[in-house]
Amino acid sequence: MFDIMYYRIKQNIHKCRVFFKSIKIHHKKRLKKMLNNDYLSIDNEKNWINNFNKVILSDEKIIEVAEEFMMSKIEVLKNRKVLPTDLILICVEKNDLIKLKRFIEHYRKLGIDKFIILDNNSNDGTVDYLLKQKDVVLMQIKTSYSSSRRVAWINRIIAHYGYNRWYCVVDSDEFLDYNDCENKCIKDVIKYLEKNKIVRSRALLLDMYAKPNYYIGSDIKNFYSECVYFDTNSYYRKKSYRFYSIDGGCRERLFNISPCLTKYPLFYFRKKDLFIGSHFLFPYKDNFKSECELVLKHYKFLPTETEKIKKIVKDKNYYNNSIYYKYYLEGIEKNAKLNFFSKCTCKYKNSSSLDNITVYKKINW
Repeated sequence: MFDIMYYRIKQNIHKCRVFFKSIKIHHKKRLKKMLNNDYLSIDNEKNWINNFNKVILSDEKIIEVAEEFMMSKIEVLKNRKVLPTDLILICVEKNDLIKLKRFIEHYRKLGIDKFIILDNNSNDGTVDYLLKQKDVVLMQIKTSYSSSRRVAWINRIIAHYGYNRWYCVVDSDEFLDYNDCENKCIKDVIKYLEKNKIVRSRALLLDMYAKPNYYIGSDIKNFYSECVYFDTNSYYRKKSYRFYSIDGGCRERLFNISPCLTKYPLFYFRKKDLFIGSHFLFPYKDNFKSECELVLKHYKFLPTETEKIKKIVKDKNYYNNSIYYKYYLEGIEKNAKLNFFSKCTCKYKNSSSLDNITVYKKINW
């Protein structure tokens, strides 16, 4: 009886293997036919297709990412020489000129060598500004935005510049911070990571906010000096098979939602890696090897953001049909004078202010 059961189980396992193998072969052929190398060229096509195939079986959403990766028509508007030793920052943006100016200034001070900015149809003067920056490679994509497409575009840029190098991937409203960043540059962080054999550095997405009266006005030029407050202890950790997630923060308090506040903005990209979401990379096991030693100061809620949020809600092009943005909009429409303040609010003075955050751990220089 036991022998018969064992034989049947073995037969079923064999059938499953054959089935999944046929799916992989199908996807490989299909993706290869889709590949458009006329725009942003890539090396190692076969390896990228294999990596996407590894994830597709466990996450069907990656199919959309893989397809867009193959077909994306990214144009280079202004090229710059990028050395193999250059630390590259990749950012996808649209109509964010005011924040972008401060953003580039911030990361230049941290020691970024080259900015690879992918513009998605800006019409606010962003393109003209970026064309004048000597350390910016300006690219453009005219396809309409979605969260999956953004992931695909970032992978395509990485595929163009290659494996075995460090990348910094952030949004235009995310400003990297860490202890003693006033004196330690981002390459010092990389030396620390390499010394400790860490290939991905985990960060807390730290929402920065201002006093309530600030949200009544319409001028955002002083956002960096006004949004100097943050939560210290409203966070909690959750573990999944992909990564350690930090949830909570002021958005949960104000909008009754629980966005993921974990990101890996600084990573060493290898042949087996894949950037498969804003909050984690593949293989997943490497997401567990770092503490939360970085912070991304996040300037999401500014006085002029309401129209942008309305459009995101209408287009349903962000995570889960822009569900979080529906809650943001409801909260803003109920009370335009946003009040993020609570007992756990702290004022940012310098990088030592981050020590007050319960889920944050200082880099041991």
